Amino acid sequence: MSKVIQKKNHWTTKVHDCTVYKDSEGELNVGLLGGAENGEFPYIGKVNEDNVVYKDGKLTEGDLVLEVEGFAVSGLPLYDVLTVIKNCKGPVRLKCVKQGR
Repeated sequence: MSKVIQKKNHWTTKVHDCTVYKDSEGELNVGLLGGAENGEFPYIGKVNEDNVVYKDGKLTEGDLVLEVEGFAVSGLPLYDVLTVIKNCKGPVRLKCVKQGR
């Protein structure tokens, strides 16, 4: 008798991309928290929806940030993640995933 294989709801199916424009001062208007110095992945803090300009996708408070412009940021301190974002030219591409329970 064959076993029925159930499709697992793996976290990789919840990964999404988002592209955000910087404002005239070079800010994303999205808070970033966490970082390796706190023993955490970097994650999205408060999103100032009135000032954030999206090109693609959408960010939600609490999303874990996996990549910035294709550069993996897990294991980096928050300062380094912010430096990567600061040095991006044009819109910033973020790869994020919603946190599990």
